[in-house]
Amino acid sequence: MSILNFLMWNKFSPRLFGAKFFAVVIFAIVLAGCKKESNLGEDLLPPNEALDVRTTDTLTLKAYSVAEDSLRTDETPIAVLGHYTDPVFGYTSASMFTQFHIANAALNINFGAGAVLDSTVLTLGYNFDFYGDTNVTQTLSVYQMTESIYKDSLYYSHQTKSYYPSPVGSVTFAPRPRTKVVLGQDTVPAHLRIKLDPTFGQIIFTQSGGTNLSSNANWINFMKGLYIAPSGSPGGGLIYINPKDTLTRLTLFYHTPTDTSKFSFVVNNTTPYYSYFKHNFQNASPDLQSQMNNNTTSDHVYVQSLAGVKTKIEFPFLENWKNLGYRVAINKAELIIKADPSFSTDNLPLNKQLYVTSVDSAGKQSLTLDFFESSAYYGGTLNTTANEYKINLARHFQSVLNGDTDNYGIFLKEIFPSESGRRSVLGSPTSPTYKMYIRLVYTVIN
Repeated sequence: MSILNFLMWNKFSPRLFGAKFFAVVIFAIVLAGCKKESNLGEDLLPPNEALDVRTTDTLTLKAYSVAEDSLRTDETPIAVLGHYTDPVFGYTSASMFTQFHIANAALNINFGAGAVLDSTVLTLGYNFDFYGDTNVTQTLSVYQMTESIYKDSLYYSHQTKSYYPSPVGSVTFAPRPRTKVVLGQDTVPAHLRIKLDPTFGQIIFTQSGGTNLSSNANWINFMKGLYIAPSGSPGGGLIYINPKDTLTRLTLFYHTPTDTSKFSFVVNNTTPYYSYFKHNFQNASPDLQSQMNNNTTSDHVYVQSLAGVKTKIEFPFLENWKNLGYRVAINKAELIIKADPSFSTDNLPLNKQLYVTSVDSAGKQSLTLDFFESSAYYGGTLNTTANEYKINLARHFQSVLNGDTDNYGIFLKEIFPSESGRRSVLGSPTSPTYKMYIRLVYTVIN
């Protein structure tokens, strides 16, 4: 997923950062010719004066983990489903509310005289990946919604909609997101099939030729949508599905006196849907619980997707840099984050990419100026060899020292939080083995 899509789906909209983005673009043009990191502050020096470039990695950091806020989750390219209990993070559940529309806005749907319904099947197209153990089964149940959702509305991960309590279908399965499915004489891409209750299907089928199938508007007023959620005992992990995949559909299979046929309701560009996430940290590690409840610090910090956990990082003595007796130009401020590999497995791999947000006095979060630089400059991607992340915050640190940005710390998060189930256990600033630190490269300006 591109950074542009991330900005669309996450709560931070690009339009909120227009002025800052313009400033960053101008700044980037000015610096485009700088090949050495020490050249960054060169234009601030008097002519013919030598650069005084210094490096330090002893800046004091304080870090602890807190519960994540809710996330905007409507119409994300990938939806997450399932539930499991993580040995470190406790219980996680992911479900979704979605409508299914009449394809191509067709009008006056009629299944024909003498048509008989054979079965009703909900299919969900897999997104190839999976988080957890595919050998452990779990159950997904489907419920009929009684409350509408709308394409022009925003929906967040903590919001729920009303639905009938009895499911209209369920399936217990071991996920096979990379295994093609054989249907009769055809082999089709990997997907999950949930056979729905015949009574539910018949309710839809009997609308043939009537007002409720005369238009899409009438249809979604009649059938407001489906809630797809895990049920029963926690499974082995989380599945990823493509809501707009051609295999994600609600299909009626039927026959007439002369033929067999089918009709599908689909998820397309006009269809609203969103994800709903739940966490229960009662069975999480005592260290994580202590940090979340009391802001305590330890040798580890935590990041979890799906509106789970983020880490607050503070720089309590950064303000002192304003009183050094000389000006400072920040060339690089590289946040080094090391993962503790003992908490990750093949089934529970580390987050692929992390990013940070800055915080003001009211607790409002914003993307840092550095985020709008190139990915090569900003970083944040997991180095799988070293099990570490590096994020460059030079623009942010310079802005703090210039007095343009408040020094209330930053939050460390998963960059695609509503589309990935990943989580990481990271070394904190006090870790003897996996220490988190800032490597500052700066130019002294006399």
